[in-house]
Amino acid sequence: MPTLAPPAQSPTGQMPMPAQGATDPLANLRDIQLPTDVSALPALGWWLLGALLLISLITAGFLCWRHIQRRQYRRAAARLLQATLASKESDSEKLHQLNALLKRVAIYAYPQAGTAGLYGEQWLSFLQQSAPNIAIDKTISQILTERLYSQASATAEEVVLFSRFTDNWINKHAQHSAEKIPAVNNSAEQGGQHAHL
Repeated sequence: MPTLAPPAQSPTGQMPMPAQGATDPLANLRDIQLPTDVSALPALGWWLLGALLLISLITAGFLCWRHIQRRQYRRAAARLLQATLASKESDSEKLHQLNALLKRVAIYAYPQAGTAGLYGEQWLSFLQQSAPNIAIDKTISQILTERLYSQASATAEEVVLFSRFTDNWINKHAQHSAEKIPAVNNSAEQGGQHAHL
């Protein structure tokens, strides 16, 4: 079996030096180059993404706030509706109060439509046009065109039906379709002032 021989040593016991003609292999190496310092600030893309996110959050917050403000009168009307139903008034008086509540909401939602002086068929027509998705049955139609203007006393069933209709109309009338509602000339409603619920 072959054995490895130790390297030849010079008579002085030291390792032989490479010959003068041989090149130093480490002579061509360069010093270590350290990377540049990393900035503590994020890259421009992250700044842009953050700005876009902030603008989106502000816009969403503003739109949510505006939606809440637009629906605030509906919540106030719903509270008035509940107060009317809980009152100790007669059924006929409750019908008149519910109709008055409908008028107040209509004046607020459609300030230029001239709804204050509407009654009978015109009032019924306005309510149908402003909330076409609500079906008005024969009883509600009679309440709006006849019962409110007669001396006969109302029944509890009429109050319940009319209160349901009032609640539906308050919540489902299309406020943004006011340009589709024909304006009625009415001197009682000066300058389209908003009614305060």
